[in-house]
Parts: sequence; structure tokens; C-alpha cells
Amino acid sequence: VALPAAPSVLETVLRKFKKKDRDEPLEAMSAWMERTADPQVVSREAVVLVLVGLPARGKSFISGAVLRHLKLLGVRVRSFNAGDLRRDSGKAGIEANFFSAANEAAKQERERLAMLCCERLLAWIRSAPPGTSSIGILDATNTTIARRQKVLETCFACALQAEADDKAAPLRVIFLESICGDPVILQDNYQMKLSNDDYKGVSSPNAALTDFKKRVEAYEDQYEPLQENELDYLQNKLEAAMPVGSVQIYDGGQKITCCRTGSSLVASPMISLLHAMHLTRRQILLAPEFDSQQKGIAAWDYRQILIREERKENRTIDVICGTSKHAVKIAQDLSKVGNRFDKAQRPRCVLNLRALQGRSEGTCDGSAVAESYGDLVRRMRVEVILLLERLPRSVLVICPGDDVRRVLYAHFCGCSEKSIADLYMPESTVLELARDHKGYSCTEIELNTDSN
Repeated sequence: VALPAAPSVLETVLRKFKKKDRDEPLEAMSAWMERTADPQVVSREAVVLVLVGLPARGKSFISGAVLRHLKLLGVRVRSFNAGDLRRDSGKAGIEANFFSAANEAAKQERERLAMLCCERLLAWIRSAPPGTSSIGILDATNTTIARRQKVLETCFACALQAEADDKAAPLRVIFLESICGDPVILQDNYQMKLSNDDYKGVSSPNAALTDFKKRVEAYEDQYEPLQENELDYLQNKLEAAMPVGSVQIYDGGQKITCCRTGSSLVASPMISLLHAMHLTRRQILLAPEFDSQQKGIAAWDYRQILIREERKENRTIDVICGTSKHAVKIAQDLSKVGNRFDKAQRPRCVLNLRALQGRSEGTCDGSAVAESYGDLVRRMRVEVILLLERLPRSVLVICPGDDVRRVLYAHFCGCSEKSIADLYMPESTVLELARDHKGYSCTEIELNTDSN
């Protein structure tokens, strides 16, 4: 005799959940209007960002970029990585067979770890202080429809609890799928993956690369690309109180499609970031415009940095400066530096940006006031930060003050808005930010200003 199937997470929740105010529509409408009349409540939301995609498609890099950018803007955000949870549980360095669909025991363990990640994410969202918006990032492959449906059911159970609690932020889910078939990007991503903890200490890079490619093939055998009708999975069961949207990124930003994300105020800056960023490996060089004595650093010093770094990269590096007289003079001098690479492509880009200036000061009602770091972040966001994300090549940014360097460092390496002022900026030193598979690493390059 066949046993009845165990109820799903969704069915279990629905049996316990009773809709309130069904018999009192006017009272329910009045309560709803009272709640939505408060702008703090309307703008308050909780977003679960569910990553989807094969390994080495840039998911962790995208996750890190979103996390750092939103954190800089003051949003409560955290990433929950299934791979890190697997490695923390003692399964680091596991061979490709662990990821095969034919390995049933391993498959169950992968599902357990992924859903544990999801449950921890939702617990973190539920722990948010009242009146706070949150974005939790579920960083896993989530390559099958069954997995994504289970994630939706688990999130919906949390959404129903939030609906019953007036203090909890309304929950929504956004799938973020990274699709990549560009062989150049893939090869570069494969090489960067060899630096993660699964291959730490491996004596043969070629053997590690072969194993990783087998892991990718194992995932390809079971990969089911995200379909738009998956967003209606819950709506087919009942009138759900949890919006579901999607973003799909092709070949590291060459094409982006968004579906049902426009009503999310918290996700809006994330979408604009995704439209700007790409997966090309490059460097961001953050240089001071003035030395420790507030004396303008000569263009010759920046010229030496450009030449040295261009020889290492074997391609042209672009330049961004402010609009002070000294910065304009630097831009004029650096635009004359020979362009030895990219002969068939565009020449060196040298820009003077008015938005690249430090915090301003003024008076209000007779009292001295200064621009906060939060104000500086928002002023620089579109004209400087997103511009830097769009530029495809490495770029030298000559910063007029340490506050500008702090903001840019915080964006690329991670720091909350409240902690920017505490970042130490070394004098007469260039911060070389180099992209890796999760974000950017920092190396200090001392400027030889004493020789001038």
C-alpha cells in the first residue's frame, strides 16, 4: 500500500494559517490604509535575493558587489553562502563526484546545506529591528526548479508570519540568475576559482582545474534555467502576499532582463548597480592628489605609476581626476603619456569629474555645518561610483582628499556608511584594488614624492 506523500512546507503552513478579517472587509481595508499611510512602513521591506547559475558564472562576485554597495548606502544586508557552509562543515576540497546528480547521498546533503542556509537567512531577516529594511542574499547554485520551489515555499512561510506581525517588514523574493557562455570570461573565472578554499594547497593547478571543470559538467547535467512562469508558482496555489521577481544577467552584464522588480524601493539601487558592473578582471588605483604636507603631487609621479602598471597589464589604463587647477594640470599632462597598447581600440580616457570632490562645508542659521559621509556617498554614487563600475579597463583615480578615497575604498572592498570615517588612508600611497573571484584585494604602492 502506497503511503501518502508528506506535506510540503507550503501545505503545512497553510493548514495552520487562517486569514484574518475575511468577514470584515471594511475593517480590514481601514487597517491596511492606516498601515500604508506611514511612509516608514511603506518603504520598509525585506528582500531575499536568490542567486541562480552554474559555478564560475560570477555569482559570488555579484553577491559581494551588491552586498558592499548596499552596505555603503546604509541598507542592512548579509550574504549566506552555501559553499562556505559546506566547507565549514568539514567538506572542503571534495572531488567533483560530490556534485553529481547520480550521487544520491551527496545530493541530499547539498539540499540540506542549501535549505539550512535559507533558514538562517530568514532567521536573520526576522531578527531585524523594527522599521528596518533588509536584504539577505542566498548565494548558492539553485540550478533546479525543485530547489527554487522549495526556497519559495520556505520564504512564503516566513512571509505569512510577517503578514501576521505588524512590526515585521513585508517580504519579497528576487531571483538573480547569471548566465555566461563567453569563453574568455569563463576561462578567467575558472582561474580565479582555483584560489578558493576548495583548492587551497593543491600542488597541481592543472589537476585542480580539471576537477573544477568536472564539477561544472556535473551541474550542467542537472541545470534548469530560470523561467518566468516560476515567478507564478505560489500564485497558482493561492493569493500570495509575497511578490516574486527576477533579474537575469548575460555574459557578465552584456544583457540584463528584469521582471517584476520595479516596486521594490530597497532593490532599486541594486538594479542600477547590476546595470553598471561587469566581470572583466581589472584594477582600481586610488591615489591621493596631495601629500602629507597638502602639497600637490606632481604629474610625473602618476606617470610612473601608469607606465609601471600598464607594463604589468599589457594594456592602457584610464585616468579620472577632480576639477581643481592642480587636477586639471595633472589631466593635461597624463593625456600626453604615450598609448602603447590597444592600438585598434579607443585611446586613453582622461576625465575631470566635478563630482569627484571632498565633503563641502557651509553655514546654516549662523552655525557651521559640514557634509556627512552619507551625503558624500549619495553625491558620488551615480557620477563617480557607477561610472567606475562601467569602465571596462583598469583606472587610476586621483582623489582630492582622504574622504573621497575612503568612500571609493568602502565601495570596492566593503565598509558600512557609519564606519567610513574610521578607515585609515596611508599618506602618499596608491591603493591598488585588484579583482578576485569574490571582490577586490588591496595592495599599497608608495609614491616616491621625495625625489621631486
